[in-house]
Amino acid sequence: MLNQSFIFLPGIGPTTEKKLWDSGILDWDSFLAAESAGPINGIRKKGMDPILQDAVNHLEKRDITFFSRFFRAGEAWRLWSTFRERTVFLDIETMGLSRYAPITVVGVYDGREYRAAVRGFNLCGEEISRMLEGAEMIVTFNGASFDLPVIQQHYPGSVPSIPHLDLRFLGRKVGYSGGLKKLERTLGISRPDEVSGMSGDDAVRLWKIWEREGNENALKLILKYNKEDIVNLEPIAEILVSRMVKSCGHPKGGNGQ
Repeated sequence: MLNQSFIFLPGIGPTTEKKLWDSGILDWDSFLAAESAGPINGIRKKGMDPILQDAVNHLEKRDITFFSRFFRAGEAWRLWSTFRERTVFLDIETMGLSRYAPITVVGVYDGREYRAAVRGFNLCGEEISRMLEGAEMIVTFNGASFDLPVIQQHYPGSVPSIPHLDLRFLGRKVGYSGGLKKLERTLGISRPDEVSGMSGDDAVRLWKIWEREGNENALKLILKYNKEDIVNLEPIAEILVSRMVKSCGHPKGGNGQ
């Protein structure tokens, strides 16, 4: 969807973008090649051309910082198909719901490998940065409100300035409400039996057991729970983005493009 999106151009919202698509302006190339673009007259379009050409150039250079500025929050789903090969999925465990509560685990999954930074072992800003090195996009569930601000509070600067897709808010856009576990059940995504009924409160309780007793099984279960929280974000993202593309009104949306 990235090179079919015009919503970042000045004065263009979803309605005007849809009118562009309906007029046959389906992507950046067709916009730049046209003398006028649907509801946008030639004079106004000339002012937009340099901005769009700039976006083309930044995309060729894979300048992710550029796109993180223009596609924030509710529009980050448009970047998924372009940056998904270097997307990481992230989730944290903490000792409470406050931003000041100590972090116990920062987990990251790149679509192939799960890695974790664990309090008392390797949890530090440098390790978080290493785990996110080379990533072009971060996907979380409620990370905009919790995970990323908490990491920033404890380990400032460890998370790179790259696009962030929060599936909690994308889910709302396509008609889903509630937490991650509810969304998984609705979409038919299951977890292993040993962690299927666990919650964040259970992870806190298990961490206290680990700290108090040195119970390695408790620590392993926390990491298993964290891993499942993260690896399930990938199929959820695929489903939600696909539904968002189909609902946005682009003529090719029905083909999942």
